[in-house]
Amino acid sequence: MSDGLSFHNIPIVIDKWRKDETYDIYTVGSRDKDAYFSPKEPKDQSIKPDWRYLFKLSRSWCPWQFWCEIIAYRFGCIIGVEVPPAHIGLSKIYEKNVDTYAALIEWFYDESKDIYITGEQIMVGLIKDFDTEKGRKHNLKTIRDFFKDRKETLNDWASVLTFDILIGNTDRHQENWGLVLKNAKLNPKGGGKVYPSPAFDNGTALGHEILEKNIDKYVDTNRLERYLVDKRARHHMKWSLDEEGQLNFYEFMKKYTVEFPETKRIITRHLSFDYQQVEEVLAPLVGAVSDPKYKLTRKRLDFVLKLIFGRKRILEETLEL
Repeated sequence: MSDGLSFHNIPIVIDKWRKDETYDIYTVGSRDKDAYFSPKEPKDQSIKPDWRYLFKLSRSWCPWQFWCEIIAYRFGCIIGVEVPPAHIGLSKIYEKNVDTYAALIEWFYDESKDIYITGEQIMVGLIKDFDTEKGRKHNLKTIRDFFKDRKETLNDWASVLTFDILIGNTDRHQENWGLVLKNAKLNPKGGGKVYPSPAFDNGTALGHEILEKNIDKYVDTNRLERYLVDKRARHHMKWSLDEEGQLNFYEFMKKYTVEFPETKRIITRHLSFDYQQVEEVLAPLVGAVSDPKYKLTRKRLDFVLKLIFGRKRILEETLEL
């Protein structure tokens, strides 16, 4: 659990940043995004100097979606799960005569020194005819068997999957995780220490798909409960290749802690947060953007909090914590 957290609550204008013209080779995912390099002497202390950042837009029909990346980063800091820093990005020239807001997300490895291996590269090497478009064979057992000599992998996945449950992320597919080989380019013979990627790409979460006008419908506790456990409440990965269908979030983690009981303490630690901690960190975002198209409303933030704590309650009940 992280204490003494401090975040930047003012939009960061990127119009004088240098655009990364090579970024199209990295493009993965359904949302529009560009990459820029920060100034060598950035004005904002939260920005790393001369570093790649993604300027990741929302889908057109839900312009508030970029907030999910920012909320997920702050929430990850609270519960102790590594998530790439995400700030409020603003461009006044991305579209002519329009203020464009997006998540400004810090790149999570140093390309001049590190090597990144995607989960898809790993899965394709392990499973014959792996479906890279839908990832239907993406499963925990294959991952676990591959990393059998790296015991901390079970803890890493316990952390990420717990985080995904709490924010309702159903999109941790094979392209949304991987391994970073630190300094491997500088020391090719000796390789480099291997680290799991942080929990990146968190826009398909936090009730982003629910329109503002429909939020009030979830005052109905039965409707809310169905939403928390319905078909959206499933990890992308299956438990194993021979599994029929997918377990929901809570059944998956129940099975996880039964098979790997040592991970229960990891999950318990991530769940040791309270409402006040989360609300205090997220509340300043409500006043950060005044443009009604992009504004994070108090109503939506309250809904996000309701979802997080609803999932926390169900997970604790399921695991008997």
